[in-house]
Amino acid sequence: MIFDDLNLDLTLGCGQVFRWRKEHGWWKGVLAGRVVRLRQQGSRVDVVGGVADDALLSYFRSDDDLDDIVQEISKDGFVEKLVKNYKGLRLIRQDPWECAASYTLATFASIPRIEGMIENICRAFGDEISDGVYSFPRPEEILSNADKASHCNLGFRCRRFVDFARRVCDADLDFERLRRVRYEECVRTLKQFEGIGDKVADCIALFSLDHLEAFPIDVRIRRAMENRYGMRGSYREISECARTYFGRYAGYAQEYIYLSEDKNQKDA
Repeated sequence: MIFDDLNLDLTLGCGQVFRWRKEHGWWKGVLAGRVVRLRQQGSRVDVVGGVADDALLSYFRSDDDLDDIVQEISKDGFVEKLVKNYKGLRLIRQDPWECAASYTLATFASIPRIEGMIENICRAFGDEISDGVYSFPRPEEILSNADKASHCNLGFRCRRFVDFARRVCDADLDFERLRRVRYEECVRTLKQFEGIGDKVADCIALFSLDHLEAFPIDVRIRRAMENRYGMRGSYREISECARTYFGRYAGYAQEYIYLSEDKNQKDA
């Protein structure tokens, strides 16, 4: 498959998703219910696993015109430098249920801890696809034997994770409707569910529901926005300032800044 303007290492390794691993030059993950292996050589992406090209193109948001996006968010020299340094970093269009369920586990946890909890959930409730790799369970699979969640090392997140699956099953949350509504209504609806605060709602909106103006803020982003732009205040105040400044693709700017701060921290 030919895919210009995609850097697999940056895109799959920047913290958007939790179930991809790079092994011997190949990225291995689960997509559309299949174990998929991807390897990039220039603009060519080798694909093993039988997943349709359309599914891959949608997942990597091929419909986003990255040239136009980076031009629009390059409001200053700082971001101009980042989009050049991290050329090919793209947002991913994740499955909304998997994204939302994963991020409800992500509060007050490091990425290795999050990855461990998700792997436990998949092994407890999912189907083995191939060689010890399990599917991400649907909410009804979790509810079929919800007691198993207590053995998945979720800690205080266990009850609300099961409750979230129950409410999705009960159609209390319509992901496709949230994709169609305005950003503000999307995050307001998501925050009605226990365990989904400002940041988690923004992550779900950005990474799975096509609200590209969402601007998730963690400690690193807060520090960068203060140091680089003098933006201070509450989560809402910084988010509104960032969305006003960067515009309709603020979420892309956030991901470039996040990657830069993450690399700076690792290099420190």
